Amino acid sequence: MKKDIINISIVNKGRLKTESENVFKKAKLKILSKSDRSLVASIKGYPLIRVMYMNATEIIEALGTGVCDIGISGKDLWRESDVSIQSKISLVKQYEWGKSDLVVAVSTSWLDCVNPTDLEEISFEFFNKKKRLMRCATKFKNLTNEWMSSRGITQYDLVTSLGATENSVEISKADFITDLSSSGETLRQNNLKVIDDGIILKSSACLFAGKNSLKNKEVKKILKLLIK
Repeated sequence: MKKDIINISIVNKGRLKTESENVFKKAKLKILSKSDRSLVASIKGYPLIRVMYMNATEIIEALGTGVCDIGISGKDLWRESDVSIQSKISLVKQYEWGKSDLVVAVSTSWLDCVNPTDLEEISFEFFNKKKRLMRCATKFKNLTNEWMSSRGITQYDLVTSLGATENSVEISKADFITDLSSSGETLRQNNLKVIDDGIILKSSACLFAGKNSLKNKEVKKILKLLIK
């Protein structure tokens, strides 16, 4: 009986790529690649394992659709994904690297905006005085809507951010933002502040597996090596 190939995905560039490859090194799983730019590799001694380098968002999609069995990506991207994708993925291990917080940040000029209650009051002021909804720039629409709803904030519009979200307020694209922040320095440089109770999600790199893939004994064996 022919055995299935086990597909493992890791991020294709940057620190997340380096840290992900270190996970395999510690597990004594040597990744064999033709070059630094190769997007497909193998594991020495494991002919039925294929390593695929992908964008972090693509990894979550691939895990949810069954293209990949195991993957390393961000918790934020998993939580932001559609429920139909998210529900098909298991979080196996959360790492201490790739850390960042998804936060709600407003202009430092908004002296009276300290917490979600203040933000809600400002949203009504926008509607009553400016005759429009308050705008929030973000790459995380699902998580932002979830947080807003849990805080009773309804008078707002989401603006999709395709580039640097932090400058959205300065260029008048939005009135406030939700964005990932590691140290807070970029927010400060753009005259933004995180409001109290404004952390939507604490994220880091995670080891994931497709729920259907966990039925495969060989996948479980590889996961045991990776989480040691």
